[in-house]
This record gives sequence, structure tokens and C-alpha cells, in this order.
Amino acid sequence: MGILQVKNKAPEQTLRDIYAHWLKAKRVSALLVPAVSSLGVAAPVLISDPDKISQVSPFLPVMSVNGASIVAAIAAKGVPDTKVAAVLRPCELRAVVELIKLQQVSRENIVLIGMDCPGTYKLGQGSPSSTSASTLTFLSAQDGYLEDKNFRAACQMCEFPTPLFADLSIGFLGMNPEESLYVDAANEEGESLLEGVDMTPIEAVPDERRNYINRFIEVRQRVAADKIAEFDRIGLGAENLVRYFANCLNCHNCMKVCPVCYCRECFFESDVWERSLDEQIRMVSRKGLNRMPAGTLLFHLTRMNHMMTSCVQCGVCEDSCPAGIGLSVLFKKVSRNAQAEFGYLSGRSLDEPLPLTTFREDEFRHLGEE
Repeated sequence: MGILQVKNKAPEQTLRDIYAHWLKAKRVSALLVPAVSSLGVAAPVLISDPDKISQVSPFLPVMSVNGASIVAAIAAKGVPDTKVAAVLRPCELRAVVELIKLQQVSRENIVLIGMDCPGTYKLGQGSPSSTSASTLTFLSAQDGYLEDKNFRAACQMCEFPTPLFADLSIGFLGMNPEESLYVDAANEEGESLLEGVDMTPIEAVPDERRNYINRFIEVRQRVAADKIAEFDRIGLGAENLVRYFANCLNCHNCMKVCPVCYCRECFFESDVWERSLDEQIRMVSRKGLNRMPAGTLLFHLTRMNHMMTSCVQCGVCEDSCPAGIGLSVLFKKVSRNAQAEFGYLSGRSLDEPLPLTTFREDEFRHLGEE
């Protein structure tokens, strides 16, 4: 644990220099990190050339995809003598932890670098321009995070602004990012990356940072509770739930972008749902009228049941929905309640077993005989 001194009031460049050092010294083979191209396009990149480090933007408050999906795509199988440092937000880290436990990511090849995240924007919707100056303005405007209505819907309800699990955490919340950043290595892997880095060791989290984060979490928890209460008012009950999903196009975008929806073959994209015209006529003859496309509510309820114990409430499902269905608050409610029943929190720890792979004799006694 320590304080990293920021050079020339440029926190982004300070981290770029550290990342470049890791690549030059072969501490890691590559980095997965947010970046902005010369054309101004914001997206995660896999970078191995330290001479191109100027394009990376580790604090970029724009989220187009959950980075855990990329980690799963590039590191599903172990490879000897290869390390990728994945620079991720808290929800992305939690998803990677779940994927490791689901045996979808090779832990031995990934070094997890956790970044503070007060919230992110959808591409092109209220996001600041992608320059170092605007990034510094964003990092310094910490009093406005809790009031920013341009943040993605899931971000406005997120009570995890700091990493729950990472090999190395880098923080700016509650700090003056023009002067210093908070760093914390959780293990030898993280400590090795800090070798040679100019930092001041500390014994405890600075009071300003701790107080800021505590207040931040309290406000976000209240916002989440209010939004869930509003959903309960309009979405509970069979008829209301049908109405809530009425505009679903059955595109399955929410499934495709979900970082922890890992099945290689999905029942809802199998030939089970391919029906001939004769079959369609037989089915509609039973009721006289069938909503088309068919099976949309069943899809959502099944996916919810499948994902709720590993959902990290990142909200990319809602971002990808062309019908604008409010999936973030729904999954926030369902996954949080389901995980609480098991005393579980998705992505909290690699040592915490998945609920559905663990049997406890004393669980759910209230549902059966005492």
C-alpha cells in the first residue's frame, strides 16, 4: 500500500510511463487497457509495443463493452510464460473472477490491475472528449460524480467504486489526482509490478479517501434502493412483467454482450426454436393469437435464472438493448437478492465457491421442514 507521486500534474501520463516500463522490462507480455485511437475512437486495446503507449487511456470513463468478455476471448486456455496485465474497472474485475471460477479464463496468464471507477458513459452520450486535459478535469471533478445523470444506468446504482479483487489496485477517488494516486498490491504478483516505481509506503488508507468512498457508497445504495422501489411499482406481477418486456425484439444482444453468459451453445439459439409454418399454425390455433417473435419472456426469465448468482450488474445488457428495456435495475434487484440468499457476492473472491456448486446442509431451511 502506498502513494504514487504524479509527475507534472499528469496522472494519465504517469501510468503510461509505468505501463511502458512493464513492457520494456518484460514484466508482462501485453496490456489490455482502454485507449483512444488517432481517429478518436475509444475502445479497449491489447498493446505490446511500449512506443504506442501514448494511445492508452487508463482512466477513460467510457464503457462500450465489459472488458471481462475480452479477457475470456483471449485467455480461455493457459499458455506458458505469458502474462497479460488487464486494466479493468471494478465490475469488469468481478466478472473476470466469476469467469475464472467458471473455468472460462486462465488465471495463470492474467494479472488483474484494478482501477477506481465512479461511473462511465455510453459512447457518444454525454461522455467527455478523449483528451488528457478532459480526463484530468473528469478525475478532479469528484464532487459531481453522484449527480451525473449522463452516467450509464447501471453506474448510477453501482456501490462498488473500488476493486473488490485485484492483484494491483490504482485509485484516485478521495485523492488529488494532480498530485498523487493510491496504489495497493494484494499479492506478490502485484508487488512485483511496483518494483522500481517511485512511491511512498503507507500503513492505512488515507482518511480523505476512506471518507469519500464511504459517503459515495451510501449515496449510491440509496439511489439503487429508490430505483428498485420504482421497478417494484411498475414491474412486479405477471401482467406487469409481460408489459415490461413487451418491446423485446428477441435479438439476444443482452445475452451476447453479457460477460458471464459463457455457454458456447445456447438453447435459445438452437434448432429447437426453428418451427415450420405447419407447426406455427398448430400453435396459434390453440389460442387464436400468438405474440411474435415468440418466446421473449421465457428467454429473459431463463437467462435471469441462469445468470443471477454470477451477475455483476455491469449494465452492458441494457446498453445493447435496441428496445431500451430497463435491464439494469431488474438484474440489480434479482441478482442481489439471489446472491444474498447464499451469502454470496459475485466477484468478491476467488476463494468463495460458486453457490450452485456448493451444498450446505443448513441452507434454505425456512423453505422446508425445520
